[in-house]
Amino acid sequence: MKFKRAITGLLGLVLGVFLLAYIFRLPLTSWYLTPVLSANGIELHCIDWSLTRKLDLKVEKLCLSYQGQQLEVAGIRANKQQIIISRANLTINSPLSKSDNQRTELKKLALDLPKQRPLINIEQLDISSGFSAEPVRVTVQENRLNHFTVSRDINADVTVTGGEIVANIMLNDELAGRFIALPKNVHFSTDLQIKFDGITLNVASSVTADYQHEHQYQQNKQSIEHCDFSAQSRGQVTAEFQLNQQQLTADLSGLKSQVVVSPICLDKIEQQQYQEFARAHTPLTWHVQFTQPIALQQKQLSLPELELTSSNKQGQLVFKNTQLALDAPLKTLYSHAVVNFTSDEIDKLMLKARIEAGRVNSEFQLSMASLPDFIDVLADGVSIKGEVELENILTRPIAGNLNADISVKRAQVFDAKVTDLKTKINVHLSDSQNVTAKLNSAIKSATYKNMQMSGLTNELTVKSDLSVGELFADISAASKLAKLVTPKLTLTNLSVVSNATQSRALQATHHVFVDGIEALITHHMSKVAHPFELVIPEQAMSKLNPILKQFEPLATLTDGVISGLIKGDVNLLQASGDIRIAKLSALYNDYLANDFNAQVKAEFSSGQLNIAPTKFTLNELRAGAVVTKLQGLLQVDANHPCTSNVTGLVMGGAFVVNEFCPLATSQTAMIKFENIDASKLVTLDAESGISLSGRLAGTLPVIINEQGIAVKQGQLVNQGDGKLLITNNAGFEAVKAQQQELSTTLSLLENLDIKQLKSSVDLKPDGWLHLGVNLQGFNEKQQQAVNFNYNHEENVFTLLRALRLSDEITQKVEKEYAKKGSNNG
Repeated sequence: MKFKRAITGLLGLVLGVFLLAYIFRLPLTSWYLTPVLSANGIELHCIDWSLTRKLDLKVEKLCLSYQGQQLEVAGIRANKQQIIISRANLTINSPLSKSDNQRTELKKLALDLPKQRPLINIEQLDISSGFSAEPVRVTVQENRLNHFTVSRDINADVTVTGGEIVANIMLNDELAGRFIALPKNVHFSTDLQIKFDGITLNVASSVTADYQHEHQYQQNKQSIEHCDFSAQSRGQVTAEFQLNQQQLTADLSGLKSQVVVSPICLDKIEQQQYQEFARAHTPLTWHVQFTQPIALQQKQLSLPELELTSSNKQGQLVFKNTQLALDAPLKTLYSHAVVNFTSDEIDKLMLKARIEAGRVNSEFQLSMASLPDFIDVLADGVSIKGEVELENILTRPIAGNLNADISVKRAQVFDAKVTDLKTKINVHLSDSQNVTAKLNSAIKSATYKNMQMSGLTNELTVKSDLSVGELFADISAASKLAKLVTPKLTLTNLSVVSNATQSRALQATHHVFVDGIEALITHHMSKVAHPFELVIPEQAMSKLNPILKQFEPLATLTDGVISGLIKGDVNLLQASGDIRIAKLSALYNDYLANDFNAQVKAEFSSGQLNIAPTKFTLNELRAGAVVTKLQGLLQVDANHPCTSNVTGLVMGGAFVVNEFCPLATSQTAMIKFENIDASKLVTLDAESGISLSGRLAGTLPVIINEQGIAVKQGQLVNQGDGKLLITNNAGFEAVKAQQQELSTTLSLLENLDIKQLKSSVDLKPDGWLHLGVNLQGFNEKQQQAVNFNYNHEENVFTLLRALRLSDEITQKVEKEYAKKGSNNG
């Protein structure tokens, strides 16, 4: 009885212990499991379980976390054969989303997996992460111990060992599009093998991807055209992600990719000539290759090399040593870029650039046998090379430098042809937006229509401040031209030194030298006016000889100075000027003009030059006969120059010319003489024995037309008595001997007092002079009155030449001036 009671009490105690244990199962389970799970790095946050009538384990809720990943499980039924989970939620927190102080140090997996346990089936597992917009829902079934099959949203096979989790996943665009937004017309499929050991995530995949982009544009009002391009990728990709170091390394070298642009895209170029050039020189298929693994660590991306090569091998684009921070890509971008391109017309196109945190340093080079046809400039042997440096691209204002060398063997722009053009460009832009640009050019030779130039150099400097918002610039230039040849004129040693200021208008000063001739030009160019001023400083007239010789080879300026001031407006084609010529002396063949003076005031308007009547003086003119103290009026009326009231002294007397217009095709100039010394008019050999004395006056109507110079019905008459003496003249004596019937009459002329002399003068354009002379006088010795008529013809050009050659003084003066003129020329 007592034993029975003892057994009953013991059973009651055991049942009480079990009852108490079941009642306090949750804290006891937590107390027991927490250290056990912690040994595997697992934290227990909640648990609620019970036993069924069949003594199966039923877990209503279980909350676990492992290395920052959270798992919530509900509806677990477990027995010795299997564990069935109705619902589970897995939240994956990416280590990239945590700051350094929040991130925990991960450890390699060291799972103490039991060799025998019930198999696990999860009917619904929702996985939430930052990689998808909505949770991924899957079903997990463990077919054999630690081997799982995942289905539903993702199809995968997962194997778990104590130190590694291996997953084989099949993924395509249709599946991925359920969770993330993909571009339209993207199609891909990939087989992923993922291995995770707790610290390192390794991925190996086989990728097949295609992308097609359709761009529509309106070619005209009636039609809409398409411009399409596509991209393809095929190959193997491997990647490794170190979670503790936050370092991702991806090897894309096994991935073959290409981008293809549809030829129809070039139809968007409207100009046919541009379109043809683009079709011939634009590669439409490009191959993309990552030759070395890329790396991402602490948001710092490193891309050792990316190569893009056109299918025809004409073009290549390579990026080397590219680095950037994902949170500030532009500010931290560092890369070396190299572009190379060749074609049938482009011998070489090269660009090397180094990009570093908003700074770009680049070298460029372009070589072409000739420029494309669509450029209006014809050029052969084109070469361009240089360097560009840019700073503060992101922060602004931009600063930088440009250095470029341009050379062209031959070029033609409309009627202008250039040979051996070399240009050097230097541009500097400072942080304060002060810009300095220098342009140095040299041309071996150039032609424009019928003009030829050689040895042309130019130096141009422009300085400006771009920060003021308006264009203000200081400009200086120096140009030199060794030789300029035109059909009528050749100039040498031309130079122009210019200084200008550009604000709301251009103000410029040009110092010009042509064959030693100096001039100063200032002008002010605006939208409404373009006034200018030309200053000719006082300088020797002999500097004009190189120019004068080209028009009149026999002419030489030997002395004198010129100066002047001309003002006007280029837009209005108006100008007025004041030109002063002083003490001018000149030779023409063996004519000599000495001491010419004039101060000319001129007006130019509507294409016409006008000069008010201006007095001029010429101290001496030697043309066989010596003319002195010439003076008169010079006038230009609507581009027609004329002289009037020209007076002077000649042969001891005076003359006056009413008017003479050099450019008139037909005119008559009336020349009047008075008090001419007959002895100087009739200047023969001193040994001829013939002399004439007295004074003469006359009128000569000089007719000038296309046939030449002529005199019709000119007259010469005596002023007062004269004297004719003939002594020991062999010719005269021979005439008397041959014509005895005239001997008595002719002897009356040997000593004749002239009372009246009349002569008609006619000169033909060929130079033949006809004189009809009527001589009336008295021979004192023979006490005989004389009335003598005589006709004489002689070539006046030959006569004047003989007179000049016989003037010894004139010859000596001319030689002296010619020597002086050649020295000053």
